[in-house]
Amino acid sequence: MLIITGTGRSGTATLARIFGGHHEFRVRYILDKYFQGADPAVDPFDALEKRLAAMLDLHQGIDRTTFIDSSNLYIHFIDAIYLLDPSARFALSVRNGKDFVRSAFSRGWHEQNIFGTVPLRDDPYFTRWGSMSPLQKNAWIWTWRNKKALKGLEGIPAGQKMILRIEDIKKEETLGRLAAFAGLPVHHRELAEKGCNANPSFSLPPKEEWTRQMNDEFDGIAGEMMRVLGYGGD
Repeated sequence: MLIITGTGRSGTATLARIFGGHHEFRVRYILDKYFQGADPAVDPFDALEKRLAAMLDLHQGIDRTTFIDSSNLYIHFIDAIYLLDPSARFALSVRNGKDFVRSAFSRGWHEQNIFGTVPLRDDPYFTRWGSMSPLQKNAWIWTWRNKKALKGLEGIPAGQKMILRIEDIKKEETLGRLAAFAGLPVHHRELAEKGCNANPSFSLPPKEEWTRQMNDEFDGIAGEMMRVLGYGGD
């Protein structure tokens, strides 16, 4: 089993298609069952038993030896999937947080008001959420989701996890490392040449044109995660 996950807007669909796998396998089912109508400030998967049950439900009938899927929802279930399949491999696709914010901003992610797009009640940003700008809210989403994924990967053996910067996917060396990690051939190498999550239009300018205030708003929330993921100088 190969599971590809990330924050969303981070190239996970491209990675799955490179290997001829699924993207968001039955994800609508999970969203309808666990997210719709639920309190967005409450984690519906706060216990391991709940995460195991959700993955057993989602993956009914699959062949775990060949199953490949990508979805940002998997950030919540890394530990459960590993317990159910100790041979599973996990690829975390990451993207420069400022590029994520541009993409998420244009799609209104800061207005979704569902679990994973607003802070939980014990989050330091919960009481500040109403006064935060859309840029700050999307910076929080990017940071929180990456933290969740990295926490889940802590319990995975080194040889079964990989963190990949989507900006590097066009490099032959990166594709080679990814194929070797997955133990799979790259079926659609040409997809790596295309831009990932290239919106037809953006509501924010490119990060190189951000004002000092915009950079300060982003860095105040996501600066440390940028450094953790190797984007400190970007």
